[in-house]
Amino acid sequence: MARRRAGALAERIVALLAQAPGPLGGLELVERLRDGGDPAAPSLVFRALRQLVDAGKVQKLLLARGYLLRDGDQPLYLHCRHCGAILVAPGEAVRAAVEAAAGRAGFRTHRIFAELPGCCADCARKRDRRGPVP
Repeated sequence: MARRRAGALAERIVALLAQAPGPLGGLELVERLRDGGDPAAPSLVFRALRQLVDAGKVQKLLLARGYLLRDGDQPLYLHCRHCGAILVAPGEAVRAAVEAAAGRAGFRTHRIFAELPGCCADCARKRDRRGPVP
């Protein structure tokens, strides 16, 4: 029964992340589960998130303080510091460089991703028109 519940919780979390326009924090997921009539203890939600991250289905983003569904094997997450937008970009060259550097050090990577803070195109255009964006 507990195993079935854990699997159902993970499926519900994946569904909520799929519907979200951006990253969701763990406690936001707890609230959305509760609001949707499927309450779960925060510890169970965070355990399910860890399992989803370990399985490569979900990415934990430190800068955005939230979780996103993984979109294939694209390790570059571009985080706009001005508007909070998260863009996912292909990163084959970055992955190859990181794997090569790790290999030279005798280190084996399990999963490679990078979060890059910066300024999205929309915010850059606004800055160009009005000066620096706060």
